[in-house]
Amino acid sequence: MRGAARAGHWRCNANILHMRTSAVVALLSLLSAPPATLAAEIDVPELGIRLTALPSAATKPQVTPVTQPPAGYEAVLHLGHAELSIYREDEPVPPGSDVANPGYRALLDRRYQGSVESKTLGAPTSLGGHSAWTIVDARGGSSDTTHYTCLTYVIVDQHLYRLEVKADGSPARPAEFDELVKALSGVSFAQVQRANHG
Repeated sequence: MRGAARAGHWRCNANILHMRTSAVVALLSLLSAPPATLAAEIDVPELGIRLTALPSAATKPQVTPVTQPPAGYEAVLHLGHAELSIYREDEPVPPGSDVANPGYRALLDRRYQGSVESKTLGAPTSLGGHSAWTIVDARGGSSDTTHYTCLTYVIVDQHLYRLEVKADGSPARPAEFDELVKALSGVSFAQVQRANHG
């Protein structure tokens, strides 16, 4: 019985590895796809970001300040069971920081522990006209559930942005996950605007 369970576990992992390769190509192509025609446009001035290709069924982003290091602002929205989180660090990145540099991504892996690894995985992409780095990951969870993640790092005006789409699927990747990944193709950046709190 134990050997059969191991064989089943290996087949599951082999399927995930195969899915990773094909999913990376498919999901990265979604990033460059033209935005959907029936999409909502939402400004998130606290992060200096505009989302022009969100599916109209997506929730309004909930924006919150984050005080634990690294301090910044985070916006979270949902589409069905899929979630898009956008985080902007308040502190400027050190001069010369580049998301294409594996050493810099290793630093990000340590800073955002528990996330997908970006040092050795991913590919260069473009987001809102800026050079970015995107990682697509699928990991087996409990029973037949697979955890899907698409994580993008981009530096805009010397500030790091971290955009992460997550969803759980069983047996297939949820369509809402793909829709939120595709919505990233409609991201643009603007000057940050925040109300003074004092």
